Amino acid sequence: MAEKTRLVEAHLVKIEFFDKGTASALRKTTAHTLTSVLHWPRYTYQQRIVARKVEVEGAARSYAPEDWIDAALFKESLQLPSAVTFRVSVPLAADAVAKALAAAAKAAAVALGDIVEAAAPAKSVGKVAAAPLDAIGAVLAGVEPGILGEGSLIFDDELLARGGERAVELRAPATVERRVAAGGKSASRSKVVRRRGDVVARLVVAFVPL
Repeated sequence: MAEKTRLVEAHLVKIEFFDKGTASALRKTTAHTLTSVLHWPRYTYQQRIVARKVEVEGAARSYAPEDWIDAALFKESLQLPSAVTFRVSVPLAADAVAKALAAAAKAAAVALGDIVEAAAPAKSVGKVAAAPLDAIGAVLAGVEPGILGEGSLIFDDELLARGGERAVELRAPATVERRVAAGGKSASRSKVVRRRGDVVARLVVAFVPL
């Protein structure tokens, strides 16, 4: 017998970076895509993907209740067992963020006309785009930005019934190196920017049953 579904809204309380790729980037205002990948939100859907833009000045950004439009992540009917993976991109130019969101919105429109309404908060139109996994891969080919970090959360009975805040660490999915000038006889050498598994960011997300 299928578990009862619960409509749950998620929004950011805080996003904190420990690594944006470089020390200089940590001191700047940077733009990123923050993607929520919902795994088996309901038995009829293998995955749903919701992407939004986040801008962070310096190392961290906190969201107040009046920042709801900028903090909203998704609104979805969930049942157990299900989970969510959060992925934050490397710092991006504004046009790259817009292109990624536009591609996700296109995937949503092609695959299922009402998916944006179902998975993304209505007040966030233009900042959030949603799509099913089978469509987004083809549309985002050559557009999907590099992932800085990712982390997952498994939903439980208490979270779906009562809501609350949960912290999620985002870790680097791969080791990243760059070439730097070496001097002497060597023209350049490799320097590790971040190692696979390094904690690069931390999210605090509030879940509200509706």
